[in-house]
Amino acid sequence: MMGRAILLLVVGGLFAACSSFTPSRSFTRTAYPDMFSALDSSPDGTEGTIKSTGETFRIKSTHVSKTRLCRLVEIKGDKTFFGESFCKAKGGEWR
Repeated sequence: MMGRAILLLVVGGLFAACSSFTPSRSFTRTAYPDMFSALDSSPDGTEGTIKSTGETFRIKSTHVSKTRLCRLVEIKGDKTFFGESFCKAKGGEWR
């Protein structure tokens, strides 16, 4: 019983540590106009620069369903790298 409690604390601590390194951003068309413009009409492989942060982005892939359009974007900075998924319904805004 004591061993399970310790294991649970260790695993919980690892999850908490990992989640603290996840970038937390609110991407909006106003803050990232060049990236959103690329999401609207550019093909996979398109690269650009986010002027407000100096980071670069690359559209990795596009996935289409009957109800949504989703695009996976790689965003790289000097010391950061992460992927972000943007999806929208027909006629909607990227989220």
